[in-house]
Amino acid sequence: MNQPPAFLRAARGFGIAGFVFGTIHAVWEFSTRTFVLDFQAGAGSSWLEKGQAIAQSAAIEGLGFLAIGLALGMLAASLAHGIPSSASVDQSFCSWFAIVVTAFFAWTSVTWAANDALPFLTKPAVLLLDAVGIGGALLAIVVFVQIARRMPSAPQGALVANTIAALLTGGTAAYIGMNIVLGASGGYRSPRRVGLALLCVVVALLAAAPIARRLIAPIARLGARLQTHPLVPTSVSRTLLVALCACILVSASSFRLSALTHDVAYSTIDPAGDRPVPREGTPNVLFVTIDTLRADHLSTYGYERETSPFLDSLAAEGVRFDDPVSAAAWTKPATGTIFTGLYPSRHGALYHGSRLQLPDGMQTVAEAFRENGYVTAGFVSNPNVKAVFDFDRGFDEFFDSPVEDTLTLACIRTTWFGRIVMRLLRHQFNWKYENDARQMNAHVFGWLAQNAQQRFFLYVHYIDPHIPYDPPSPWREEFAQDHGFPIFNARKERVGRDLYDAEIAYTDVAIRELADELKRLGVWDETLLVLTSDHGEEFFEHEVIGHGFSLFQPVVKVPLIMRGPGVPPGHSVAAPVQIVDLPATVLDVAGIGDGSFGDGRSFAAALHTDDWAADYEYFLENEFGPDDSNQRAFVFTGIRKGRWKLVLTEQNAYFPPQNEANDSEALYDLAADPNETNNVIHMPEHRALVEQLLGKLREHAEFLYATGFRDVEPAAISPEIRANLEALGY
Repeated sequence: MNQPPAFLRAARGFGIAGFVFGTIHAVWEFSTRTFVLDFQAGAGSSWLEKGQAIAQSAAIEGLGFLAIGLALGMLAASLAHGIPSSASVDQSFCSWFAIVVTAFFAWTSVTWAANDALPFLTKPAVLLLDAVGIGGALLAIVVFVQIARRMPSAPQGALVANTIAALLTGGTAAYIGMNIVLGASGGYRSPRRVGLALLCVVVALLAAAPIARRLIAPIARLGARLQTHPLVPTSVSRTLLVALCACILVSASSFRLSALTHDVAYSTIDPAGDRPVPREGTPNVLFVTIDTLRADHLSTYGYERETSPFLDSLAAEGVRFDDPVSAAAWTKPATGTIFTGLYPSRHGALYHGSRLQLPDGMQTVAEAFRENGYVTAGFVSNPNVKAVFDFDRGFDEFFDSPVEDTLTLACIRTTWFGRIVMRLLRHQFNWKYENDARQMNAHVFGWLAQNAQQRFFLYVHYIDPHIPYDPPSPWREEFAQDHGFPIFNARKERVGRDLYDAEIAYTDVAIRELADELKRLGVWDETLLVLTSDHGEEFFEHEVIGHGFSLFQPVVKVPLIMRGPGVPPGHSVAAPVQIVDLPATVLDVAGIGDGSFGDGRSFAAALHTDDWAADYEYFLENEFGPDDSNQRAFVFTGIRKGRWKLVLTEQNAYFPPQNEANDSEALYDLAADPNETNNVIHMPEHRALVEQLLGKLREHAEFLYATGFRDVEPAAISPEIRANLEALGY
C-alpha cells in the first residue's frame, strides 16, 4: 500500500503519542490542583477553567511533539540517505531515528547540569550550547552503537535490533554511571567512582549483543505487520487527530502568552464623597520600592560601580539612611510590612498564598492617605502583592496586570513539551519577563496624566533586579566584564552580579524618567519621594545565591532615600532604622501622622538630628519555601539592638540546624564583623547581652502569637529553639 514518507509517519506517531499521553497527564495534573494559575487565591479554579487548561495542554503536547517528531524524523532521513549502509532504507531510517531521538532526549534530560555549570548565558549562547549538546550526545551514541554492533557476539545483519539493544544498555549504563559519579560531592574527581562508571559502559557493551538477539524476532514481526497494517488503526489515528484539532480550536480563544494589556488609558479619580479636602501644605507622596535591591550595590552606599547615578543625586538632594533593616527576607511579608507598619506575623502575609490581614482598628498606609483626602494608586510588578491577596486595600487604582498568569503560560510550564522548551531555552514562561520598568512607567504616566493635579499617594513597585536577571541592551553589555571562563558557583556569582548591576542601572534610568515626568507635569517640587526595597540578595556571601534563605545583612539591609518637602538636603542617618517604622515616618513627614502607625514609630526626627538613634530593639522574622510543597523550609527569627544582631534558626533546608556543623543560634557584632562570619554567642562576656536579647525576643514572639495571624508558633518560641537554647545554658 502507498504510505507517506517515513519521517512524516514518525512525526504523526510522535504527535498522536504526545496528544494521548499529554491529555492523560493534563487530566491528572489539573484535576488534582486547587488552582490552575500561579498566585491564585480564594475559591479553587472552576471545572470550566480546568477543562480549558486540559484542552490547551493536550493541544500543546500534540502540536509540540508533532514538531519534535518532524524535526528528528527529517534529520534521521537525511542521515539514512547520506550515510551508506547495506541495510534497507526503512531499516536505516528506523535505526537513525532511534539514535537521534535518544540523543535529543538525552540532552534535554541533562540540561540542568549544563545550566548549573554555565548559568546566565545569553539566548544565542544557550541555543549554541543546545546544538553542541545534542550534537555531542549524537556523536557519543553513534560511537557507542557502532562499537556494540562490531562486538564479536553481536548478530550480523540485524541493524535495528543491534541499535535498539545498544541504546537500551547504553542508556542504562549512562544513568547508573551518572548517579555513581554525582552520588557524592566532587565524585567526578574520584578515580574509584569514575572507574565504576566506565565499568558500567563496558558491561553495557557486553550486554547489548544477547539483548539484540532476543529483539530480532519481535522486530521482524513488527516490521512485517507495518508493511500491511499501521501500528495504530487508521480509524483510531483519525479520531485522535480530530480530537487534537478540536482541542486546538477550543484553545484558540484562550491562547495568550501575555497577560499584559497595552491599554494605558486611566480616568481622573473623583475624590468626592466623605473624603476630606487634603490639608493645606501637605505634599504628594511617591513611594517607590525596588524589589530585591541590596543597599551596598548602589553607588551612594559606596559601591565601586556606577549603578545608580540618579538615585545618588536623589540622596544628595535629600536624606540617605545608612542602615535600614527590612522586616523579612522575601517580598510578601516584607511588602506587607511596608504597607501596614506591622510585623509579618501581625499582618499575616507570611506565605505564598496568604492574604494581607489587619487586626481590628489597623489600616494600610494607602487607607491612611485616602482618609486624609489623597487620591491613591498602586502599580506593582511582583505577583506576591496582587489585589487577589488584598494588597489593593486603600488604593483607588491598583494595577497588577503584568503579574497575572495565563492559561497558556500555566500549560506550558506543566506540559512535557513545555518543560522541554524551558530546559532548552532557559525561559521560565512566568510573570518576570513582562515587568520591565519602562512598561510599568507607561501605566504610571497614563495615570499621572489624569491625576497629577490632585493631591496623590502613588506607590510603584519595580521588580527588574529580581531573578531571572534579564537586563536589556545596552545595560547588559555595559556591565558585562571579562571573567575568563568561570563555571558553577563562580560563574553564578560573577556573571550574576554583572546582570544584577545592569538591572539596577536600568531601573535607575526608569526612576529618572518618572521624576522627569513629574517635573514636566509641574509637581516634582511638591512631591515627597520615598525609595526603598523589600529585601536584598545574596551572592554566596554565605554559600547561597538569592533571598529568603537567611537573615544575613545582604538580604535584610535595604536602601532608604527620602527627598522632597520636609526633607533637608545632603543629610545622612548613620543609626539603624527599621522598615516597620517607615509608614509612620512617611505619614509624619507628610504632615498627617501622629508619630505611630501599626507597630511602628516615626523616625522623622532623624531627618534633622545628627546623633539620632532609636532606644528600642528591631525584630526580624522569616518563613519561606521556594515552592508550595514546603512553606516553612527556611524559618528564622532575629533581633537587632544597635551593633548587635541575634538570629535563631528553626529550619534551614540548605544547612539544617540539627547538623552540628551549623549554628542554630548566632550573635553577630555588626560593627566589628559586618560580614557576619564570626558567631560570638558562645563567648562568656556576651552572656548578659544574649540573655537580654532573648528575653526581648521571647516577649515579642508571644506578642506576635497572641495578636497576629499565624497557625504555628514563631521560631523564637518553638520547642526546637527552646531545647537548643537550654543546651547552651540559656
